[in-house]
Amino acid sequence: MSATEIGIQVFKVLSPVLIAVVTWVAANLAKLLEARVKNEYLRGVLVRLDDTVVSVVREVNQVTVEAIKSASIDGRLPAGARDTIKNAAVNAIKAHLGSQGLEDLARVLGLDSPAVDRLIGTRIEATVHTLKAQASNSNSTSSAGVEVPGDAGPFPK
Repeated sequence: MSATEIGIQVFKVLSPVLIAVVTWVAANLAKLLEARVKNEYLRGVLVRLDDTVVSVVREVNQVTVEAIKSASIDGRLPAGARDTIKNAAVNAIKAHLGSQGLEDLARVLGLDSPAVDRLIGTRIEATVHTLKAQASNSNSTSSAGVEVPGDAGPFPK
């Protein structure tokens, strides 16, 4: 047997194995790419939601909460105003996202409409908590290092 004949025999034996390996690699690469695209889409939807929530919460705090607090005698929100303001924020976020954004959010996360509303409400509460913490950290001490009292942030408890 010559080297050429041995090479042909090896190729005949190894070609099905090589084809199987290439097929397996291509299939797994396709799965990996599909998962990556889905993850990036999910990430994009969640980033859009978070950006919208932060913007709306800051707007509601600046426009509504601060105006109500300044008009109040004790500088606090009246009873029941918190829920009304939160509902207004949920509606504003839903308006900012639009019907397509809400559908994307529901589809990507596998949620129904009431669950999307609860998710938005939860994101609002988390954002309010974060903004209050940031405000209390930046307002808790004056330049002399003395504690400054006061209610910082929207939706006081």
